[in-house]
Amino acid sequence: MTGLQRGYWQLTTSLNYRLVASSSTARAASVLLPKRSSISAPSLSAPPVFRYQQPTAISRSFTNHTTAIMSSNTNNAVAPDSLPDGYEKITEGTITMHYPQSENSVFYNPVQVQNRDLSVLMIGMYAERRAERMWVARKRKEVRKRIMSQEQQRNVDSSKESKPERKARLAQLEKDLDAEVEAAKASVDFTKLAQESSHTNDGMAIFEALAASGLRSLRYWKEVPGLRTMVVNDLDPGAIDLAKENVIRNGLEDALAKEEGGEHNNNQDDAAMEEDNTDPLKRFNLRPPGIKLQVGDATHEMYMSRIPPTLHPSQYNTTQSKYQMTQYDVIDLDPYGSAAPFLDGALQSIVSGGLMCITCTDMAALGGSHPETCYGRYGAFPVQRSGYLQELALRILLYHVSIIAGRYGRTIRPVLSVGMAFYCRVFVEVWDDKAGVNNLSLSHGHLFQSIKCSSFHVTPVATNESVSAKQNDTANENPNKKLSNVYRNGRGPCDLGEAVCGETGGSYKLGGPLWTGPLHDLDVVNDAIARLENAEENNGVNPNGGAPMHPLKMSKTLHGLLVSVSEELPDVPLYHSLPAICSTVNSTTIPRKTFDAALINAGYRVSAYHKDPGAVKTDAPNHVVWDVVRGWCKENPPKQRKVNKRHRKGEEQGSNAPPKHPHSDVASLILNKEIKTKIDFAIPESVASRKKAVRYALNPEANWGPKKAASGLGNPNKGKRKAEDETDGPAQKK
Repeated sequence: MTGLQRGYWQLTTSLNYRLVASSSTARAASVLLPKRSSISAPSLSAPPVFRYQQPTAISRSFTNHTTAIMSSNTNNAVAPDSLPDGYEKITEGTITMHYPQSENSVFYNPVQVQNRDLSVLMIGMYAERRAERMWVARKRKEVRKRIMSQEQQRNVDSSKESKPERKARLAQLEKDLDAEVEAAKASVDFTKLAQESSHTNDGMAIFEALAASGLRSLRYWKEVPGLRTMVVNDLDPGAIDLAKENVIRNGLEDALAKEEGGEHNNNQDDAAMEEDNTDPLKRFNLRPPGIKLQVGDATHEMYMSRIPPTLHPSQYNTTQSKYQMTQYDVIDLDPYGSAAPFLDGALQSIVSGGLMCITCTDMAALGGSHPETCYGRYGAFPVQRSGYLQELALRILLYHVSIIAGRYGRTIRPVLSVGMAFYCRVFVEVWDDKAGVNNLSLSHGHLFQSIKCSSFHVTPVATNESVSAKQNDTANENPNKKLSNVYRNGRGPCDLGEAVCGETGGSYKLGGPLWTGPLHDLDVVNDAIARLENAEENNGVNPNGGAPMHPLKMSKTLHGLLVSVSEELPDVPLYHSLPAICSTVNSTTIPRKTFDAALINAGYRVSAYHKDPGAVKTDAPNHVVWDVVRGWCKENPPKQRKVNKRHRKGEEQGSNAPPKHPHSDVASLILNKEIKTKIDFAIPESVASRKKAVRYALNPEANWGPKKAASGLGNPNKGKRKAEDETDGPAQKK
């Protein structure tokens, strides 16, 4: 195909495709579908649809503003007083940009500063963990090779060993290997190692799928250690135009990646490839180092980036050799709305052990306002008007991510999962782990919610005694008991002795499936807290040289968020809403410390939840929670609820119809039950004292919430379709 033919194809296709899901925004889902009345493609000898086309790299400016900047830029920086009319100056972290104030401008939301600050911190910490893992893998291979060589010199005759003796000898060798590697780790500065990796093939490649202004990507480039390649992608040419402008304004022109000739750099010298073939983590055919700006379909880019970077080119098949690129180390998905359209491609284009950063702002779906939309997107049905909707949204998202990963023999390990403002943000590591996929059903569950009160049950999809014992470190508690390794179907509340709600007699409604595994890696969370505390005493910068490398504007808010996360019970899915359970019996809200004290004194664990100040996470069963309420109401009798005559008969207030399903008063049913738990409201020391932090920070300014979707500066479909998530439900007829 000639260059002219390719250009004509790109022109015709760009004019005859429409965007799916919010085409009017630079942060929208970049999935393309043909229009109903599109013209046919030109007749070409080599149809381009079957060939890999690199996304268009931006090498020129589209606006007069950018042209003026480029022409006046002589020192790789722009004069600070050159703010044109109709623009505002925005400084975030180490990056400054001039942002157009037009309603049709590229998407930028100041609310997401906390999101970006948190992402800089978490990716920076991941870079150090990654550097440590790579060093350990290489060191283990080196030590193992030496140990095995020593064993061969000893001429150990394994044929004369019994099976237990051989097993014990190999176990001792592994133990010696681990001890030697751990001893060697003490003398290695992994922070420095991560920073130095940016100049080598060990450096990270990050893909921001929906970059908009590129502010986040440029912050990653300047504030995250060990970054070798930063791919800034967006479907809107106007967005990449603004990103190019921001590169120039911040003096990063020299950091732009230099395109190499040819589709791929697969024709490396064979001798050079074999020179260091002993390195188990040697990486091949990497993208050029630097910042790459490109206009492209995010899903297409990810589907064409599925080769493991450690795979030797001699093992490539024809398709991989001609069309595919290597996987990314970090992928950031931050769309306007749902990330669901991008997850399949992302989970295939991330390296094993890579970090995925996912934002979803469609809380109307995940939170239960539109459960039918949630089921269509995520394959799970939320419970409407539930007190735990904030956590349920996270667990539905993680369930969906884990299911997609499992299709490709991969598992996820959540590092941090939080609800912030009006959106969810999760950081998960993705690993090749076919054996772990078999255990995926053990981390999924079903939700049974009482229709008359806030009692609920979460039951597993499946059970396995042997695997559960290993995961919980209880395999050696009873060595004489043989644990079954059979996967069995999970059981519902009936097997718990509650075919109906034990408090009200109401039936259950079913929700889920949902992720029931941990939401966070508490080691990483506690490390992040320590880093923020050390940085606060050092002008916002980590004194040890690691993340955060630069001051974070929202550091105090992030510190409070992470402290709250660190205090959560890691093995208890969902929570009770304290105001809701007190309202059920018409009682005043029980003081939080008093309620927690009663549960702790009864022998149970309890914690809060980082997004909801009224949340009570506890491993206490429902009847114990209600026993605490009954004990409180016994000492503090609630007032009688004012209801009209029809309501007492079982009708809804304001109804003119005769009662169809009369029901007794829920409060009376709950309070009249016998208290079977010893209730003690004395506050123990563990409840009275807790770490000082800014929990549940208030919004910093008025109208702090989601922004209207941008229509895009360079979007050919501008104005043709409203953002899907403005209604976040099925289309309404006008």
